[in-house]
Amino acid sequence: MRHKFSIRRNDQTDELNIREYANLDREYKNNFSKSDHEFFSLLCEETYDDEKIIKAIKQGKESLILTLRTLNMYPVDVYSEKIADSVIGLYDSRNTFYAELLFDDKEFLGSDSNPGTLSVPLQK
Repeated sequence: MRHKFSIRRNDQTDELNIREYANLDREYKNNFSKSDHEFFSLLCEETYDDEKIIKAIKQGKESLILTLRTLNMYPVDVYSEKIADSVIGLYDSRNTFYAELLFDDKEFLGSDSNPGTLSVPLQK
């Protein structure tokens, strides 16, 4: 299964929003009729107060991971670390407000290395 995490920092509302998507349907190698976005379904959306996130970042990555995890969104450790790294990057940057992470469980389950990820930071 492929997962996508959309991470958005909103300076106007002083919030961080994370959306978790997953590919719930079977993907066929030769299916080019659907766009990549259509393969994903929204699983969960969490919104966090900036103050809480900034405090967790100051306390370290482990504290940030604990803050980001909820009853509804509890990604595995490898994913959580990459999500936390992206959140830290968003708060370190003055011009970047959005990141997207893509994970493929096949890569994670098929090897001892970290799953492949793609981080796409975008300007506001």
